Amino acid sequence: MKDKLLKMLKQKEERKKELGDKGNRTESVEELRSINAELEILNAEIAELRSMIDELPDENDEGEGRGADLDDPEQRNKPNGGINILGAYGLGNGQGQQQNQRSADKYDTPEYREAFMNYVTKGEKSDNLEFRADATTGTGDVGAVIPTTILNRIVEKLKDYGRIYARITKTAMQGGVEIPIANAKPTATWVAAGTLSDKQKKSVAGNISFSYHKLQCRVAVELVAGTVAMPVFEQTVSDNIYEAMIIAIEEAVINGTGEGQPLGIVNDTNIPAEHIVEVEAADFAQYGTWTEIYGKVPRKYRNGAVLIMSDTDWSKYIAGMVDANGQPVARVTFGLNGVQEERLIGREVIAVEDYLPSIDDALEGDVVGIIVKLPDYMFNSNMQMTFKRYFNEDTDEWISKSTLIADGKLADRNGVVLIKKAPEAV
Repeated sequence: MKDKLLKMLKQKEERKKELGDKGNRTESVEELRSINAELEILNAEIAELRSMIDELPDENDEGEGRGADLDDPEQRNKPNGGINILGAYGLGNGQGQQQNQRSADKYDTPEYREAFMNYVTKGEKSDNLEFRADATTGTGDVGAVIPTTILNRIVEKLKDYGRIYARITKTAMQGGVEIPIANAKPTATWVAAGTLSDKQKKSVAGNISFSYHKLQCRVAVELVAGTVAMPVFEQTVSDNIYEAMIIAIEEAVINGTGEGQPLGIVNDTNIPAEHIVEVEAADFAQYGTWTEIYGKVPRKYRNGAVLIMSDTDWSKYIAGMVDANGQPVARVTFGLNGVQEERLIGREVIAVEDYLPSIDDALEGDVVGIIVKLPDYMFNSNMQMTFKRYFNEDTDEWISKSTLIADGKLADRNGVVLIKKAPEAV
């Protein structure tokens, strides 16, 4: 029986080694996840086989019945003495033993996790749980060892993103193509009978062209870290890369320099001068200030326009705007339990945390707010956001990489209003 179990164990160890080699060569995330899923099952089966083998008595122990065994042809060629299981499968060194202990994590078994849940929710103690002494109050007070699976989670800082990227216009034109811009439109005139109106010229005032800029994000996970907790990294790293790419695109839409990256709204020098408004910090919380600012937006551009500003300014100056009686402006019955909507004078507000400074922290001349129809910003890309995973042999790292070739700029600047911090009055 023991020999049969050892044979099964050897087959599963060989399969585990094949999967490990295959995982080191593959560049497909889907295939790697499938390999990890099979490895988890194999690790559990290997741990169970080892436990069964350890509980069985050695078939040649103490030389009992050795004379009879020698007369038996089936037993004559079997080895004498105990069997070193780890040595038989090349795992007798410290490194192999450490890997086996890691793969057979007793705190990650279904039985242990269920017993732990019953202990936490019902107070039921079980033989499957390992208890440890409390270092402060003594051995009388004990607590169960927390299952590994519960600890296998990454705590990440949440970020607000996607609201700007979702609204801009996305195109896939060839780089270098010029898009003409015409400011003047023909006008119709009343003429007398038998006469013709004057001919008018359709003039082109400029053009828009897109270049090639590369946006890339690479995340490296050391082989050691990957061996310890590869599943949790796999689940989060692709989401983290996608989030980082979107945040970088939104940052470029607002603040891009146009050099090696898209040209942001803040740095566009072709916005009409009459659409640039300077506001003092003291006037930021005045309702009349905002009615005047919105008046700068041509009526034909007001539908769909949004106000982009710092979340700090929104909370302090806009949401905190009160009348002479200390009530929220135009919301006398708002109450403390009212549902707050990010809107101002009927227009949507996109409050951002990182893209624009608050008026209190900004320098003179810094842009602290933007009114814009985001579909008027064009983001051109000639390829999709690609994702690739590969192994760096020189550094023993798994590299996850995403690359995007793109450019972007305002296609129509006539509906944009920039709000800048005015110099302080002397």
